[in-house]
Amino acid sequence: MDTYTIDIRPRRQTTLPKKLLEELGLEVGDKLVASVKNKTIILKSNKQVFTDAFDEIQRIVKESGITEEEIQKSLRETRQEIYDKRYRSKGIS
Repeated sequence: MDTYTIDIRPRRQTTLPKKLLEELGLEVGDKLVASVKNKTIILKSNKQVFTDAFDEIQRIVKESGITEEEIQKSLRETRQEIYDKRYRSKGIS
């Protein structure tokens, strides 16, 4: 495991080493999410946070036993209800 020394400059700015960014698959313009646990800084790419959340959603859905068809049907029904409330109540068809 490589380690990196990162300076904090007077305006609280830092530069991440190119090699570190390459290892993480990050590019200029990407965003990082920072958290602290036991006085340790944890940096994750915004992409990784999204991927982790998506994986968790997939795990929960799989464990629930709900099928993709059931989810699609529920979404269609919910969209129709929203449409009906928004437009049919105003007399628009």
